[in-house]
Amino acid sequence: MYCHVCGTKSSPGDSTCRKCRTKLKGSSSTDEQIWAETAVGLESGTGKALDQLSRQHQSAPKQSNTAQGRAFSWIIPLLLAAVMGALLTYYYKQEMGVNAEVKSLHQQAEQAALDGKYQEALQLLDSALAKRPNVDGLVQDRQITAKAFNLMNQLNKAATSLKTGKLAAGDKTLQAVAKVLKEREEPVFSKVRTTLNNNKVTLAVLKVKKEIDSLTTVQALAEKLDTVSKLKGKEAEAVQKQIIDKLAGLSYKQAEQQVKKKDFTAALQTVDQGLSYAPEDEKLTAYRERVLSEKKAFEKAEAERIQLAEQQAAEEDLKNRTAAVSIVDVEATLDMYGDLYISGSIVNNATRPISSVTVMLDIYSSDGAYLGQTYADVYPSWLEVGDQGFFETYYYGVYEEAEVSVVNATWYLE
Repeated sequence: MYCHVCGTKSSPGDSTCRKCRTKLKGSSSTDEQIWAETAVGLESGTGKALDQLSRQHQSAPKQSNTAQGRAFSWIIPLLLAAVMGALLTYYYKQEMGVNAEVKSLHQQAEQAALDGKYQEALQLLDSALAKRPNVDGLVQDRQITAKAFNLMNQLNKAATSLKTGKLAAGDKTLQAVAKVLKEREEPVFSKVRTTLNNNKVTLAVLKVKKEIDSLTTVQALAEKLDTVSKLKGKEAEAVQKQIIDKLAGLSYKQAEQQVKKKDFTAALQTVDQGLSYAPEDEKLTAYRERVLSEKKAFEKAEAERIQLAEQQAAEEDLKNRTAAVSIVDVEATLDMYGDLYISGSIVNNATRPISSVTVMLDIYSSDGAYLGQTYADVYPSWLEVGDQGFFETYYYGVYEEAEVSVVNATWYLE
């Protein structure tokens, strides 16, 4: 006798299967019960089933007093056994065909499920269950596949939410699916897990993309670029390029402002920072060459300006030290006592204030004879740039008309 569940051969008198512990059916089973047992273990117990079914249908020979009855008494069981054997063989072959078909459907469903084609897998499993509704393996596989199919549908809805800008709703769905997947280790969920990870990347990318427009500094954009660069996928690459382009543009504008302020060193640093994120940006690369050119021209002009300024400063210093005082006028008048009254004015031609100005005067007679020398202090004692000062003094005992000239002056530069 063979187990009607697993097909394991049992010994006479066993009440339960040695392998699966299923309760065995009695030896008084009807033809239908015997076929049920045989259908499960078709491959392992075909011969035994045939013998059992033949014995079940053997009839006890009837006692006949007639010679003809005794002659044909052995034909009836033989004919019955032949007919039943033919029927059993037919049904056996038919059931073997069904089993093979169910097995094929099951294998196709398994492959479809592993490929993420859950709806197709469910249809194949339903077809198999229609032929073998009581096979636990088929029932369990359908339950698992239906679970994966449901999770995939949830992920598809989450993807739709993300595409329409409903990030919060999509995020909530993704978290719910992730929670369920933590408790599932079956290979059939691998496609669901992959789709979940892809949706997580999409969510992260969309969050960053939503923040890009509000970021106005290179540092802030660089931080977001670092975040996106860790993500994989075409969407991440697209947002990464968007951030790099904005970084390059922002660096360009910032460098332009620095160039206008003649801060070429800072401008080069800004451009180089932008190029570190966007090394292939042609506009930024070309602008760096322009900054270098303008820097060189500025430095040359600055050197010339400094040289000119130094020259002007030297000339100015020379002027301040040697020609700060300019004589406006000087007069000499002989008074009634024979003394010479001398007066005049000066102007501060220096580029700085001067003080304590003293002029030196030489006195000559009308025929050009040198008579002597005197000094006069200028007042006020402090003269701003361009201010005029005055002086006056006496030269005694001349007794004749004379000519006076300023031959020297001294002052202090402030």
